[in-house]
Formats: sequence, structure tokens, C-alpha cells
Amino acid sequence: MKNILIAVISVIAGFAIMAFGYGFYSEKNSTGTSSVAEKTETTLEENPLESVQESFESWDTYSKSNIDLMSSFQPLDEDGKTISKGMFLSLLRTGLFLPNNELKAGKKAYQLVPLNKSADEKIKKNITSLATTANHYYRMEGKKLPDYNFVSLKGEAFNKKDTKGKVVVIKCWFITCKVCVEEFPELNKLVDKYQDRNVVFVSLAFDKKDKLEEFLKTKEFKYPTVPSQKEYMVKKLKLKQYPTHIIVDSNGIIIKMVSNVHTLASELDRIKGKF
Repeated sequence: MKNILIAVISVIAGFAIMAFGYGFYSEKNSTGTSSVAEKTETTLEENPLESVQESFESWDTYSKSNIDLMSSFQPLDEDGKTISKGMFLSLLRTGLFLPNNELKAGKKAYQLVPLNKSADEKIKKNITSLATTANHYYRMEGKKLPDYNFVSLKGEAFNKKDTKGKVVVIKCWFITCKVCVEEFPELNKLVDKYQDRNVVFVSLAFDKKDKLEEFLKTKEFKYPTVPSQKEYMVKKLKLKQYPTHIIVDSNGIIIKMVSNVHTLASELDRIKGKF
């Protein structure tokens, strides 16, 4: 009887220990799961690039507000190490990465981030396209501007002899390009800002003289405008998008090619010591 009693007590004690152990494990496991969830949620909040890749619309909004591959920036690889801009753009063209907007020592930097395999295919195509155009423009920098002999609507002459020793800022556009026209007011401000500096502003347009003259009656544009320049822009400059702005130094060498007035303004400010 005594042995049976001891056995019963042992069994009860065993079940109690097991119950306690299971309860402890369950509580710990539940707590651990909650922590992981919280950590994952925090990570997603701290890494907006995850949500950016959920749809093309999200990526498009993010890239237009944060990324300009034609601007001056410090290119970084996956590990945050500086690489050449040519290498950076070449890697972006593979469709395996996206650029993340960073700050390095207070300066603008873009870092390569692996593109999620589940990302919208349109995101990959868009990044590849942006990088291809930026790479083409980047490779034009440091080359001489093709020979030119422009005559504006008002009869002003612009050629290498006339502009020698001056910085030349060229806008390439056409009348039906909505974005090209919308930036006129900001471009006019740049003309005013640099009017006492050694800078020449000139615009090249696809359109013929009569159409431009009629159009510019309703739109103030302070750049002297040269008509019928589609062949020069397409065949000699090999432009990929419009508007395109080109900054040429006093020796006729292309310093920068950009796609919007905001980047143009910052680039002129960056190099203003050269004129």
C-alpha cells in the first residue's frame, strides 16, 4: 500500500512538473513570437524600400521625389563603399538593384539595394531605363559639344567662336512637351540670377520659326530660342529625353547633362566658381 501511494504521488508530481514546464514554454514562445512580429514591423517601418517595391505606383512616386541619376551624387555599392558612377549605373542596368537615397558626410549619395524577386516587373524595367539614359548622358560628359552655328528667332548668332571663354547652358525642347514648357518660369529666374556672370543661355527647339514665334507670344521665355534643331539634338547630341539641359564649359566641353530645371540649378550652383 505504501509503495502504491508513493507511486501515485510520483505520477501526480510528474504531471505537475510537465504542466509547469509546458506553461513556461508556451508563455516564452508566445512572448518570442510577439517580439519577432514587433521587430519585423519596426524593420518595415524603418525600411521604406520594402513598401516602395510593392507596386510600380509606389516606386514611381518614391523615385520621382528622391532619385535623380543625372545629378551629382556619391555612388555606393551594397556594402556602402564608394564606386565609380559608371559602375553604379551599369549595375543598375542589370535590373538586379534599385538606388536608395542616402546621405554620406552630409552629401547626397545613392546606395545599391538588391531588388526583391517579388517586385513588380515594371519597376525593374523602369530602373533599367532610367539607368540607361543616365549612363548615356554621363558618358557624354567630358566630350566636346558637337560643332554648331545657331541663329535665334531674333537673329542672334551662337557658335563656338562667339561663345569661346563663356559657360553655355542649352535647353533642348519642343512645343508639345508639357514638362518642357512648365519649367519656363524657373529657367527665367536662372537667366536673371546669372545675367551679370559669364554665362550664355540658349534653347534649341524641334519646331519651325513661325510656330515658335506664335507660341512664345503667350509664354515668357528669356532664353534666345533656335528653331528647327531636331536633327542636331537627335543625330549629333543623341538625346534620349526632353527636356534635356546641357552645361558646357568655357572650352566647349560638356560638364553636365540633366533632365530638369531643379537639377540644372543645383549643378550651376555647384560649378559657379568656374565662371
